[in-house]
Amino acid sequence: MDEYESLRQFIALSRTLHFGRAARACHLSPSALSRSIQRLEEQLSEPLFDRQHHSVALTPAGEAFRHHALAVLSEWDRFETERSSAHGVLSGTVRIYCTVTAAQSIVPDLLGKVRRQHPGIRLELTTGYASDAIEQLRGGAIDVSVAALPERLLAGIASRLLVTTPVVFVGPKTKGPVRGATERRVIDWSTLPVVLPAHGLAREYLDQWLDRRSITPNVYAEIEGHEAILSLVALGCGVGVVPRLVLEKSALRDRIVELPVKPALRSFRIALCIRERSLSNPVVAAVWEAS
Repeated sequence: MDEYESLRQFIALSRTLHFGRAARACHLSPSALSRSIQRLEEQLSEPLFDRQHHSVALTPAGEAFRHHALAVLSEWDRFETERSSAHGVLSGTVRIYCTVTAAQSIVPDLLGKVRRQHPGIRLELTTGYASDAIEQLRGGAIDVSVAALPERLLAGIASRLLVTTPVVFVGPKTKGPVRGATERRVIDWSTLPVVLPAHGLAREYLDQWLDRRSITPNVYAEIEGHEAILSLVALGCGVGVVPRLVLEKSALRDRIVELPVKPALRSFRIALCIRERSLSNPVVAAVWEAS
């Protein structure tokens, strides 16, 4: 139904705050998505998004409408699920959030099982920063998240471990000041430039590692996204830390070397996460059982 599609498009944009990414997730052109949002705003007689030249943000009215849209879509999805279950076919929509790396390496096998067992289930996949995975789930914007598990998971969220990957130090392969510094027997961390994760577990692990050694890092930049860290490392801007899985799946892996730093950083435990109350939804439960 068209009215539900426009709500889904609004929710996609509210999650990504990026017209290009939201349009791709909705299989639309950015201009078509923009027209859909404008129609909603005209119907409500107030702006839902604050559009700046390089950014998009929800207005207060947009935030209020987001809660309404999520509730409406949740009830519609429940109705679809109950109707299809009555006919012996499971159908409905599951909204999934993960990183680009997880979308390429973990999600295909996981969701492949769901597609084979329940072809009537519609899968909506949104990619973003690893540091946002649990928050997206907690806020109700998505049903399922593939996330690195924190030491303590929030109450009401269940997880199933999918894979474990070390968090590693990386440097450029190309000869230069950074590469030369990392080849020394003892690295001088006070002068070696470091590209830090801006937020998230990798940043926590690195901060703990530095604190235990009373090291104040020479910060080149603080960057959102592991893939962006690899780009700066490949350019020789500094060393960084990323999950090894991200390095292995990166198009830049031939330009980057893993550094044998001891002691090692802690590993990521990557898991499928859901809100426990969502298990009452047969469609979400089907994804959970496939993990």
